[in-house]
Amino acid sequence: GRGGIDPAAAAGPIRGFAWPMILQAGALVELSGTKLQLTRAGRKALGDPPAVTRNAWMLYIDEAQYGSLGYDGLMSIRITAFGASALGIATDIEIPAPVATAVLQVLPDLQVVAVGVEVERSVRMALDAFCVPVSDVVWRIDRAKLLAAGDQGWSIEQIRTFLATHNAGALPDAASRLLQDVAERSGQVVDRGLVRLVECRDPALAALLANDRRTARQCTAAGDRYLVVPTSSEAAFRRGLRDLGYRLASSDE
Repeated sequence: GRGGIDPAAAAGPIRGFAWPMILQAGALVELSGTKLQLTRAGRKALGDPPAVTRNAWMLYIDEAQYGSLGYDGLMSIRITAFGASALGIATDIEIPAPVATAVLQVLPDLQVVAVGVEVERSVRMALDAFCVPVSDVVWRIDRAKLLAAGDQGWSIEQIRTFLATHNAGALPDAASRLLQDVAERSGQVVDRGLVRLVECRDPALAALLANDRRTARQCTAAGDRYLVVPTSSEAAFRRGLRDLGYRLASSDE
């Protein structure tokens, strides 16, 4: 520091600014409107040892030293022994295994209750992703929210691990069965990408295109007069059509 200022004593105010910057630099959170939300990497980091997220520190330090903001007020930082190990500067200290703190109690009726200590914001963000809030300290595991969480990148295994890590005791059978059922249902309907729906003049033409060697591999019959063509196969399908003496017209022709 400068002017005899104790860095440890002056560290407080910058934390509220630095932590969001560090988490964004490490791609652990991202802006969603005016709020920060966990990325896929951030959700995974909730269950990882702290040293695994060292990349966030490295990116932040690079940004502070060489970024385009033009700010040169940061003269030095103080690194603890643990921080030195996380950054790869020191390798001779033993990293203790992370100790999970039981801050939640998952009940047989699928309610999740905060116990003992104040729930950290990161835990609240995770619970809000796959639970319905009941009160400030109570959530309920919900099937629809679990399915929606899958659309946001959460896997059921990640949710199961998160709950098991923060729960006081084993998960109730009702919660385990719900997670297992949602996991099984989530794999039964699969997104295979965008397709183009092609309408044929009559069933005979649709059957021809669905079976001819020049177009059959690029389309699938969908009813008597319709074909489904994956967008990745559209160019080949159009070539096959031309070889057969047809052209794919647009819907407004």
